[in-house]
Amino acid sequence: MSDETMDRQDGPPLDTDASFKRGRRRRYTFSQLPDWVLFSDKASPGAKVLYWALYLHVNQERKDSMGDTRVWPGQKALLYISGIKSRTSLRKYLVQLEKISAVEWETGRNPKNPQRLQTVYTVHEEPEEGYQGPANIEELYAAYRSFKAEQEASGSQDPA
Repeated sequence: MSDETMDRQDGPPLDTDASFKRGRRRRYTFSQLPDWVLFSDKASPGAKVLYWALYLHVNQERKDSMGDTRVWPGQKALLYISGIKSRTSLRKYLVQLEKISAVEWETGRNPKNPQRLQTVYTVHEEPEEGYQGPANIEELYAAYRSFKAEQEASGSQDPA
């Protein structure tokens, strides 16, 4: 079968298909998040949503080329995106994320406007060495089965 026949049957060649061109943006994007943060029993649901809000700011090209996962959204933007209601709660969730080594942050002068402060967050994709929690879905369900067995053995009701 010739290339021309294949093109007619299967549509245009990939190199001319607009959906495969570099820089094309999707209207409804998605985020791919590290599972270990979701699996952490030391981060509340609010902290996990905040991690997602921070992670979606990571520039993937900068991350892929330089390993740079720093982001600097403002607090008002983070409150709006995450649905967190107060700066106090935002701070509480940041501390939870810091304790599990998912996020670090540093506040300093904005280089473009030294009159203003700016917080730069480093969003970590992997836990630090020594992490004890589940690393994947199989380990999560193994932990869940152990939890259920302990609940049944003690006569407690399963909360789920």
